[in-house]
Amino acid sequence: MEEDRPPPSSPAGRVVRVHLACRAELPVGSTLRVTGSHLWDPTEAGSPADPSGARRVSAMMGRDAFSAGDSGFAGGSLGIGASNVVNEDEQAATVDGMMTPMGRSVVEPGKPKAAKEAPAGERGAALARQALVGVEGSRSSLYASSVEMVTSPETYPIWRTRRPVVLTLADPPKTGGADEMDTEHGDVAGSSPAPGIYYHRYRYMVVTPGADTESSHGLMSEYGSDGNVRDISGLLSKTKVSTGSLGHLGLDASTSGDAGGESFPVSLWENPFLEEDDEAMKDAVSNFSLHSSGDALSMYSEMTSLWPAGGGPVKDFLLANLPYRTLDIDAETLTVMNDTPFSASEHMDEETPDRTADGVRIDTWNDRDDVTFRPYRFREGLRAKHHEEDQRDAEMISSASTQDSTMTDAEKPRRRILIVCYHLPVVVSKDPNTGEWQAGWAESLLAKTPNSSFVSSYDAHWVGTVTTKDPTTEADRQALRSVLAAMDCTVLFFDQEVRDAHYTGFCKQVLWLAFHHVDLLDMRDPAFSMDLDATSTKRQPDGTLFDLRSSWDQRQVGEWWEAFNIVNQTFAAEVAKMVQPGDVVWVHDYHLSLLPQLLGVEEKRLDVKPTKKIFFLHIPFPVSMIFKEMECGPTILEGILHADVVGFHGFTDARHFLSSAKRILGLSHESFEGGLIGVGYKGRTVVVTMSSVSIEPTLVEAAMQLPSAIGGEKALKTKHEGRTIVVGVDVAQYLAGVGMKLSIYERLLEDAPSWREKLVLVQRCLISGARKLDEARTIRGIRAMVYKIKKTYGDAVIDYEEVVGSALPVDQRLALWRASDILWNTEVRGGLNLWPLEYVYAQKGKEAPGIVIASEFSAVFGILNGAMRISPYDTKRTLATIDKALTMSTEEKEGMYLRDIDFVSSSSSAQWIQNVLRDLRDATLNEKKERSAEALSSKNQNVADFLESEREERFTRLDPKSVLSAYQSSSKRVIILDFNGTIVIKQAVESFLKRDAIGSAGNAPPRAVCESLQKLCADPRNTIFVVSGDNNENVEKALGGMPGLGLAASNGSCFSPPLREGDAARTWLALDLGVDWDSVKQVALPIMSKFTARTNGSFIKLAHSSIGWSYYDCDPEFGSLQAKYLVVELERELSGYDVRFVNLKGIVEVIPQRLNKGIIVKKILRDIAARDSNAGVDFVLCMGDDVSDEKMFTSVYSFISEMDDDYANVHPSPPVIQLSEGTLAASQSFLVEPQNVRCRDLGTTMHAFTVAVGRKPTHASQYVDSAEDVADLLVKMASGSVDTFYEREKEGDKQLSQFS
Repeated sequence: MEEDRPPPSSPAGRVVRVHLACRAELPVGSTLRVTGSHLWDPTEAGSPADPSGARRVSAMMGRDAFSAGDSGFAGGSLGIGASNVVNEDEQAATVDGMMTPMGRSVVEPGKPKAAKEAPAGERGAALARQALVGVEGSRSSLYASSVEMVTSPETYPIWRTRRPVVLTLADPPKTGGADEMDTEHGDVAGSSPAPGIYYHRYRYMVVTPGADTESSHGLMSEYGSDGNVRDISGLLSKTKVSTGSLGHLGLDASTSGDAGGESFPVSLWENPFLEEDDEAMKDAVSNFSLHSSGDALSMYSEMTSLWPAGGGPVKDFLLANLPYRTLDIDAETLTVMNDTPFSASEHMDEETPDRTADGVRIDTWNDRDDVTFRPYRFREGLRAKHHEEDQRDAEMISSASTQDSTMTDAEKPRRRILIVCYHLPVVVSKDPNTGEWQAGWAESLLAKTPNSSFVSSYDAHWVGTVTTKDPTTEADRQALRSVLAAMDCTVLFFDQEVRDAHYTGFCKQVLWLAFHHVDLLDMRDPAFSMDLDATSTKRQPDGTLFDLRSSWDQRQVGEWWEAFNIVNQTFAAEVAKMVQPGDVVWVHDYHLSLLPQLLGVEEKRLDVKPTKKIFFLHIPFPVSMIFKEMECGPTILEGILHADVVGFHGFTDARHFLSSAKRILGLSHESFEGGLIGVGYKGRTVVVTMSSVSIEPTLVEAAMQLPSAIGGEKALKTKHEGRTIVVGVDVAQYLAGVGMKLSIYERLLEDAPSWREKLVLVQRCLISGARKLDEARTIRGIRAMVYKIKKTYGDAVIDYEEVVGSALPVDQRLALWRASDILWNTEVRGGLNLWPLEYVYAQKGKEAPGIVIASEFSAVFGILNGAMRISPYDTKRTLATIDKALTMSTEEKEGMYLRDIDFVSSSSSAQWIQNVLRDLRDATLNEKKERSAEALSSKNQNVADFLESEREERFTRLDPKSVLSAYQSSSKRVIILDFNGTIVIKQAVESFLKRDAIGSAGNAPPRAVCESLQKLCADPRNTIFVVSGDNNENVEKALGGMPGLGLAASNGSCFSPPLREGDAARTWLALDLGVDWDSVKQVALPIMSKFTARTNGSFIKLAHSSIGWSYYDCDPEFGSLQAKYLVVELERELSGYDVRFVNLKGIVEVIPQRLNKGIIVKKILRDIAARDSNAGVDFVLCMGDDVSDEKMFTSVYSFISEMDDDYANVHPSPPVIQLSEGTLAASQSFLVEPQNVRCRDLGTTMHAFTVAVGRKPTHASQYVDSAEDVADLLVKMASGSVDTFYEREKEGDKQLSQFS
């Protein structure tokens, strides 16, 4: 449909083939090359030293190399890397999930690798032999994918690219450009892109096969082993070679070869500005040194782990900041413009640059006046102009920061924080006489405390609900809103049915049990089984057998889950309307565990800048096994993980959370400087923190002076005069452990008769009404035990009372604390309980302070160092602990009291809030630094930073409108899709529970995807292939019956051409990769069988050209560990075979060295392009999700670059053999590759979309967020309209909140 197409000027996906020419007089044996479609792609690193962020891609591709000529970047090879292993764990170790350094072999843990250094004379000769495996690690440190340039006796010294540099354009970024210079200078190349212009940055280099770069300029000894930044000025002065190039700083840089696969050292890089611009370079290095404490330091540590002796970050830094050239491409005509906009306007009087016979502009090697250097010169000029200005700004910021640290709270700028909790920390009441509502702050951790540092530093606002004795009318609600607004509170109201189902139902009957480690079997115990009639919503009998209720019947839970979602969504909608830029939203406790995620959705819908979010849990977090039993478990985990900081009161709970995140969602965590722990989730780092809190000392001190507290203390002592008082205050619920306490106390009286006249247990049980069934059963058991103890030992040994409510009034508590000698806690599983800390504070001034006996299963166990610790399950040790407490000397009691009183007195809620907010600040410190640096020095970015920001802007999310427009305007289309993780939703390898053995959420793509593929395959203008790493039997089972669809299995080693209508069976073909597979199996299978026997859940998978050992269904940690050892053993035993090892997606595979998905992609494209007398291809869509798909992307570019070349100059596809009987003719193109790759009609507009699933360092030109976006795109393409959307299938995915 016409309205679905983007404006005609939209450049997305359009292919540009660019030829370059350069005049360069080079020594005999040296040749000229030019960087490819990315300026440094793929060099190394994802840092300012690597503007394209491709170091990890380079490392991966080095291990994934198969032969020469298949880099995809206009003919460059990617044969690099000493180690022959692609390891998934190394990917996970990086933030962005790509490969970490190569050049280091996998070794057996704990054993050093034996050094096997080849003699210097053999190393050069070995390069050609190593091309298939990769060159030495030192050669890969600066690896530039480049394009070969050629000359002839007739044209020398003019060098010209033999194949074009291939560029794919993208939609312009929404922002103003990569580098926003002064607007007074307008849009120029090197700053914001001018409308309709695409800027291609490139550099020339000289390569000399066999050259010894370590002595080419005699500077090896001058550089030193540590690359000291402070010595850089001396180094610069010694690198002024006559050509003006920065020669030796390319010490270990190498570049790919087109034909033979060799990797040649780069002997010279262009830098015509070095001699005149020493000071600018010194300033750049100086800035690098000054910032070494931050990002540069982390880069330095990364570099030092990669570089051999003699290398260092300075070298990378200088190479990345070399001058660049700029080519201006008209996005409409796809042609190189005559001059840059800047040069056209400023240098009209200069003569037209020289051109080749076919119109290619000729650059001049190392000529600073070349027109292509002018954008660089212009930008550097502006940078110099603003350098002093930015330095002044930096000094001002530093001064302001210093001043801020010395400012009082009243002087500091105030920031707003929204404290969101289900129960507002207030008490409301209605005057029965006047009908007026009154409110006051409750005794709560979250309540507003007068004169606190938190209140003086932040503008706090509370959001939540209130509890009233009677139902409220609309007039009551309006009155409460007004009263609470004066207290900086926003109150939300819900219908009683929703409130009941959310709080009493789902929170108390499902989540409370789960978070307190009560699993599915425990819930069958009558002691605390789920109360299915806890809410006002009753299931009506229907007269069938279903009326016979059982403890396993949880149909009621579905309605509770729905109410839980309604409440969280309502909170999200209300908070999203309130937030302002810079606000912090702090969500408290499990009642609102979906809120961080839902709030983010609301902010996006309202186009509100995302706020920083904190989620803090005040109850225990269970072990991962509990969350595995909950169908809603992953949803709740993901809801929490949308916060920026997730907080707990103790490390045990944080450890359980991290374990659940790994085993259920497959998320890994790492530690950061300062003691923070981060979980990688959807491209973000979620910080997990632990922070303990104490009481409000001033409030407790004041309450201790109340007459009621003093009188209560005296009364209690008088009542139990002559007896040692042991006190306990607990909720009347099973997990409070009161029954165990009474049982142990009875045993004490039985075993130690002398204490019967000296001891009394004062026990208060609170009946809150939150879990009525549990409380009723628990109280019944407690009363029976109290009755038994009194009957046996008399009424004086126990003082038992029941109190209705969730808390004992503070004056009554303090009376108990002051009068008693021991506070006894026997919680079986419990969250934060501040009463033991209050007990410690209440001992102030006592001659013999009381002792706290705390259960090791309580939260206070990890807070109070002076408490005596017990396990309620260990009766003997608990009795011994009580006896020790009863007989302890005053000095010992004083010592235990002193261990805790400082913390208890100084860790108020205000201090706790400040600590958590500090963690939030620390967690985002690097992000803030980056933003501040960008704002401060957008005009002063060095070359590397500028190119990196430009690249980031160009790497955009795929727009379905652009794809659909290109698709509808083309006629020779090829669509290549990865299988698992792209058209089938993939589950994380590290998750414990998986739905099948191949790591996907189903054996086939969703129904909507299959239907869309069928429609697309029915179009004769389309050729569609699905490429999978699985074996051909599984792939054919999933998609084999679809007419018109081609399949490739085992990473492309075997494939089946599109199935035609009427074919009885598929024909399967295979690539002959030259490996004696039978011999490989004889060595590999016994080793894998041994590991299979030792590793539960593992099994061996055999495919046409691979042997796989799957540990996907094993315990993720044990399986990963075993996989590492397996790779070590396989690598040792198969070192003599032409194979490599891949450890991805829970499978260790042995595959031919040459095999990767890029081979089959290029073969498909060549065969399709050769049809209709080499009509070519005008639309390519290639999509994949992981490292193994990167070669698909690069092969697309490589194919495009060779479309105008002779077949003699390209690397042919491997021979094809037929595996199964079929209907293919012997001359069919898939069997015999056409001996012609030169396509006609190259002037026709071509579109190529290489798309990565997930934003990450990649060779793809654009990205989508998830496999669901892939499905949505296919649905749109099949329907021909962007107004058609993919709807995720509900079967099997709907969260019902009940336990599976």
